[in-house]
Amino acid sequence: MLKQIASILEDKIYNSLKEQVEKYSSLTAEEWSSFSSYWEPCTFRKNQYMTKAGQVENWFYFVYDGVLRLYAAKDGEEINAGFTYNNDFSGEYASFLSQEPTEFYIQAITDCSLLRISYKNLMYMFDELKCIERFGRQFNAKILIDMAKRQLESRSFTAEEKYKRLLTQSPHILQLVPQKHLASYLGMTPETFSRLRAKVR
Repeated sequence: MLKQIASILEDKIYNSLKEQVEKYSSLTAEEWSSFSSYWEPCTFRKNQYMTKAGQVENWFYFVYDGVLRLYAAKDGEEINAGFTYNNDFSGEYASFLSQEPTEFYIQAITDCSLLRISYKNLMYMFDELKCIERFGRQFNAKILIDMAKRQLESRSFTAEEKYKRLLTQSPHILQLVPQKHLASYLGMTPETFSRLRAKVR
């Protein structure tokens, strides 16, 4: 019975991955069978590190369940740069692509269930399957667009505008991520974040 339940859960995880990949590129049954065979399940416990500064990111992840944060440490302060949660891709992508050490940490905020594929195997899939190369190209484009939007927000938006945009884009994030991490991500003090949360209801 337990094996059957585990098998059903694993099928759900892979189906969720397939749905997200196909938002960027359609796959035939044969292509999906080949691509999915290179992904392996993994888990991280709450507060466990997936990646640490100084390491080279060798994995590209898909988060089925749980919440992770990306942050940098400077002068004893943790500066949050992003969060990933259910049905999202994760990992320190710049280090993954360059195969150079990262300056960031990725830490599990909750217990997490994921799938992951190695750098070697993803690069092989890019070469072997046109649909996966298309997925990579479209995904990279989205990352660049999101980075440009984030830079505009951080440089020109007021604290209230940043907060309202966060609620518009990810209305459920307040239930997933501790307030202190969200305040750091938006570049404000926890006190300012609390005032905005009370004001914007």
